[in-house]
Amino acid sequence: MANAFTKYSRLAACAAALLTAAVAPAMAQAPAAPVLVGPAPVPPDSDEQRIADLVTANRILAQHGVLDGFGHISVRSLKNPKHFYMARSRAPAIVSREDILEFDENSQPVGGTNRELYNERYIHGEIFRARPDVQAVAHSHSYEVLPFTVADVPLKALVHVGYFLGTKGAPKFDLEDVEGPRNGMLVITPTSGAALAKTLGKESIVLMRGHGFTAAGENIRDVVFKAVYTQISANIENEALELGTPLGMNEFEVMRTERVARQWELWVTNIKK
Repeated sequence: MANAFTKYSRLAACAAALLTAAVAPAMAQAPAAPVLVGPAPVPPDSDEQRIADLVTANRILAQHGVLDGFGHISVRSLKNPKHFYMARSRAPAIVSREDILEFDENSQPVGGTNRELYNERYIHGEIFRARPDVQAVAHSHSYEVLPFTVADVPLKALVHVGYFLGTKGAPKFDLEDVEGPRNGMLVITPTSGAALAKTLGKESIVLMRGHGFTAAGENIRDVVFKAVYTQISANIENEALELGTPLGMNEFEVMRTERVARQWELWVTNIKK
């Protein structure tokens, strides 16, 4: 009985070996099945990728009405964190790669330029200086947000996509506090830019009286998400105020993040149509 079992085991082993030898080459040549893990992954970080995202971000924010002919967005340089990239003075909807310039820590174009620049580039430069954690900055004159810059009503987190506004609401900056009543309503000096950065503090959004808002993010995609949903949150709060007293999110509820990659993928698809 034992000899028969041993003989059977040897025959089974030989058959398995022959089968493996026959199938292995075919398996090696067969393409691997794709693994579906949701939205497209974020590409490896580099200055060129940041610039490409910056061009796309201009188009997205213009399409959503967060930026019109005015407003601007920037991203910090990866290879030289004291520098940042931003377009020359141009309407965001038509910004291209050729429009992107590199600026130094004093918000001056590297190597100089004869092209017109955004006067309010100090908004970006001084926030980058004060906040090493911030990798991208967007400045908007959103019509939906403007009422909250002049009214004694906080723009705060009411819905989950606006979690970054917090429970107390976005801080408010008044240029008159820095330059007095004879100010031009624009942040066009390092001093006023630094004051704006101080008011922003550690928050993501700062409102600017009679002017608009500025958003700070951990990367270009994050700041686009926050800029778009600041405008959406303002619209929701405006409507809620007409119905009564809005119920805001609590301290635990605002401690969250959202799927930025999913929205970015959708927005990129839409601007290509």
